Amino acid sequence: MIEFMELSIAVFGAFIAMCMFSTLYGKSNPLYVFAEESYVGFATGLVVIMAIMYIYRAGIQGILAGDWILSVGIILGLMTLTRLSREYAYISRLPIGISVAVQLALSMRTIIFSRFIRHINATVMNLFPADSQLMLYRWTIFLSLIPMLTFFFYTTEMKGPLSWSAKAGEYILYLSLGVVFAQTYMGRLGMFVGFMQSLTLPPWKIPILISTMIIVLAAVVILDKANLADRWIPG
Repeated sequence: MIEFMELSIAVFGAFIAMCMFSTLYGKSNPLYVFAEESYVGFATGLVVIMAIMYIYRAGIQGILAGDWILSVGIILGLMTLTRLSREYAYISRLPIGISVAVQLALSMRTIIFSRFIRHINATVMNLFPADSQLMLYRWTIFLSLIPMLTFFFYTTEMKGPLSWSAKAGEYILYLSLGVVFAQTYMGRLGMFVGFMQSLTLPPWKIPILISTMIIVLAAVVILDKANLADRWIPG
């Protein structure tokens, strides 16, 4: 037997999802605005609750256990709240500056390895391995890398072989960007398929999804024909 809470979540989730998809109708409507603001509100509330729980677990409990250095983080965090006051907003610059500097230092350390050293190591390789398929991959990378690098020569006039190499590098860049876009699209499509599966599995959710789809579409069409869609959108 289906529990009331599970049924309520399925109905509300399907309704909110169809309200979000109502933007595909091509016109603004209050149902989409309701779904959008509900999502922002729930997401903000969830982030606040998770942040409070993290502060309690990582900070308060640690301080109570004797790790007093964590109190520095609590104090700096409280200092950032002074940004809400015009008179004392300058106090928040200290913790914000510290957090930005620490994050920049940590990110620079990882970027050097992940985006520079590893990329260089990936291109400095043996072009004649024993595996023929691996050799084909490596020669493809090698023959693509040189033209792409010449494409970014801005201090030399492009003439002769250099011009041909730069043109080839330009088309290789177009090809690689197309592949990245296709991968991004497939990733988003996979997320969409997974989302729709959450609304159709188990099978008892399918009638709920179809019903909410029809109700939302009918409501959007009626509001549009009655010229009430723009009027009922909060200003």
